[in-house]
Amino acid sequence: MSRRVPFALLIALCAVNLLPVWLLVKQAITPEAESFAWPPTWWPRTLTLANLREVGGVVDLMGSLARSAGVALAAVALALVLALPAAWLAARRPDADRPLDAALVAARLLPPVALAIPLAALFVRAGLYNQPSAIGLVLAHALLALPFAFFVLRSGFAALPRDLEEAALLDGAHPARVFWSVSLPLVRPSLAAAALLSFLVSWDDFAFALLLQVTERTLPPLLYYLSAFGHPGLASAVALVLLLPALLLVAILEPALRAGVLAGSSR
Repeated sequence: MSRRVPFALLIALCAVNLLPVWLLVKQAITPEAESFAWPPTWWPRTLTLANLREVGGVVDLMGSLARSAGVALAAVALALVLALPAAWLAARRPDADRPLDAALVAARLLPPVALAIPLAALFVRAGLYNQPSAIGLVLAHALLALPFAFFVLRSGFAALPRDLEEAALLDGAHPARVFWSVSLPLVRPSLAAAALLSFLVSWDDFAFALLLQVTERTLPPLLYYLSAFGHPGLASAVALVLLLPALLLVAILEPALRAGVLAGSSR
């Protein structure tokens, strides 16, 4: 009996989390009339790909998809470039750990909208606002993802035995060579987890994307506008397109996540 209770709770938890995903898929592959049906239907009565076909004629779906992917990948690269040396320094020098930790935690306490509005004014002056390349959005997303990448990588470096680095230094290796050839390969699972979190932060961001890219939009603002103007089927189609690449990335990086990286990502 005691084993059945946790199992039942696990089933209930999975059902609660998967129900919104199922409703999203259902609305994407059924006519919009079913979305407004009362009483609501939980199982599709009529299957159709009309929503997936029509959404391309209403919004620039492929352009937004390519822009979202480009921004997310560039933000991941920039966040990792900034987080790697900071995380290594924090893991090796306690005197630097506290200031870095406090600064990044303080940055995460602010809501995204509070940062997006002054960033928009700054990017207008710098010529980075609403650019087709979305370079301003890349910078904003990299700053947004930086704390997540830092905390995961810091734990990865902190878990490494320092004897390996010290042995390489005694053999005459340069500190930079020790970092790239010894430390970095050993934290590849943490690097994969940090990359995944950074990608998802950028991929799902709404506030910065809405305020920094007025016309050259990524996918989340398109989803918002279709929902706001009463097109649940088209919005669900966009949400499905938004969901699939994230699931694919999680599947690709699943071996690294199984290595237990996230289990020790907080100190």
